[in-house]
Amino acid sequence: MNTSTTDNKEFLNKIYQNAQMGSNSITYVCEKTEDTNLLTQLRIQLQEYNEIASEAANALLENDNIPKEKGPMAQVGLWSSVQMNTLVDKTSSHIAEMMMQGNSMGVIDMSKALRKYKNADKETVSLGEKLIKTEEENFQRMKPFLQ
Repeated sequence: MNTSTTDNKEFLNKIYQNAQMGSNSITYVCEKTEDTNLLTQLRIQLQEYNEIASEAANALLENDNIPKEKGPMAQVGLWSSVQMNTLVDKTSSHIAEMMMQGNSMGVIDMSKALRKYKNADKETVSLGEKLIKTEEENFQRMKPFLQ
């Protein structure tokens, strides 16, 4: 496998995993959200993450690669973090802050990946950039919920 093919596969998996983590975190947070306006906004974001994850998975499958899920420990860690962070404070402001922190981590992680997998296909790079843009937009969408 040449560098471009390897970079492409690894970057697509990274995009898939990051979008899945975004999707999973929103799913867990929605269970704790009582604010209907925030819930509406989170559901829009959930759809966006699911679309990006699907695009990455389809691109991988087209080349006979199976998308790699993050390990069960990452899922348990995410679920536990949401449970702990909302145990005492389930306000819209706190949930928005949690989501914004996740968005920031996503932007950082994907920005590093863009540099690391610079030999990936143009379409893959574009999908990675789309995920970064989504994370940045989602960050902005949470600001009105802060108090």
